[in-house]
Amino acid sequence: MDGGDGHGHGHGHGHSHDHGHDCVAEHKELQEHHDERWLFDCIDTANIRALNADPAHGALGAIKPFDKRRDTDTWLESDADEQLIITIPFTGTVRLKSFSMGSGAGEQGPLKVKFLVRDDVDFDNVESLPATQEFELPRDNPVDAEHPVKVSKFSSVRALTVFVETNHGGDTTRINYFALKGVFSHLKTEPVVAEYEVKPMPGDIRNRLEQFGGQLGM
Repeated sequence: MDGGDGHGHGHGHGHSHDHGHDCVAEHKELQEHHDERWLFDCIDTANIRALNADPAHGALGAIKPFDKRRDTDTWLESDADEQLIITIPFTGTVRLKSFSMGSGAGEQGPLKVKFLVRDDVDFDNVESLPATQEFELPRDNPVDAEHPVKVSKFSSVRALTVFVETNHGGDTTRINYFALKGVFSHLKTEPVVAEYEVKPMPGDIRNRLEQFGGQLGM
């Protein structure tokens, strides 16, 4: 078991204004659609955490590039029972749009899945924390099936935790492919402002020299 979690189990004016707003919103929506992509390259894979994962079939068995989605040589599988907690940190900020969770594993396929926009989830607190969104997935969920999320709830995600609560009756849960799609933004870094102490010249020598030069007609 990974992580030692201890898991037991004016109408006219208004119309004009709204139209302009709609145009801006539409342009932004089109731009975001253009920027949408699968986010594997935006994941901090070295710091993914999977609780109750079989050591031989960890998170990176399922979290893999899009072109590997049909690869069944690797997968993620739970260990002691059917539940899994996977925490996925990003290297920037993500506006999440949808996800794919391919199982094709019959009764081992995930059924009830919860997303939480936080990174402090474990089996001691997951049942008491409110889910950002909950999903129910079909028994044999194909890798190409995309499940939309409520974008307003996932507009600025630094880390996402996925809780697989139940599956379709299997002793363990198996996920062949898990991917997230959205818009990625690099973290904004504040510019470093260096403070310099300005020391006047003793007796303001420069001005005195200029004044003296003027008196000499220089």
